[in-house]
Amino acid sequence: SSHRHKKLLPLDTTDKMGFFFATLGLMIAAGGGIGGGGVLVPIYILIMRFPPKHAIPLSNITVFGGAVANTLLNIRKRHPLADRPLVDWDLILVMEPLTIAGALIGAFLNKLLPEAILVISLVALLSFTAQKTLTKAVRMYKAETKALLATKGRARVRSDGTKESELTRIAREMEEEEDEEEVERQAVSLLDNDDVDVDVDDDVDVDV
Repeated sequence: SSHRHKKLLPLDTTDKMGFFFATLGLMIAAGGGIGGGGVLVPIYILIMRFPPKHAIPLSNITVFGGAVANTLLNIRKRHPLADRPLVDWDLILVMEPLTIAGALIGAFLNKLLPEAILVISLVALLSFTAQKTLTKAVRMYKAETKALLATKGRARVRSDGTKESELTRIAREMEEEEDEEEVERQAVSLLDNDDVDVDVDDDVDVDV
């Protein structure tokens, strides 16, 4: 891109606003468990006036810094619902090769594609992500509200004598519901397969 952004120093009002909203966006992203790139790219483009080809790699390095800080904060924590570390290292080993490959392909496409295509792709991705996140947020809000009204603030006690917070219990119940739904889907799938097998056997008998 031929667009040249101004030098960092001296800082002007746009830079200070960009730094403030980028920090706020990373705080919200860290609390919500998302990377933050979807928040940072619009901030860099709309507030700090970077072109998309520059805003995207800048958001990547910013997210990397936030990821390092999150890792240092969570590396020693334990999972609230399982006897394992909070960070799932096995999942990281599976996902990171694909993540690195995707990042390399994305960096390559960032060089080749025109900015209009990048902006359209970014808007489509952020719209889909926002819809999924909002749906999950509404679902969690309803579950939390229902649980708080049912328990009226009474703390639950685990078998080891420690108190279970409401959010931990709600998360556990949501996981249990998802497990039950998965079991039901598997059972329906097995029944469908059994019906197909019976139909095939009937056809074979008739042909014989």
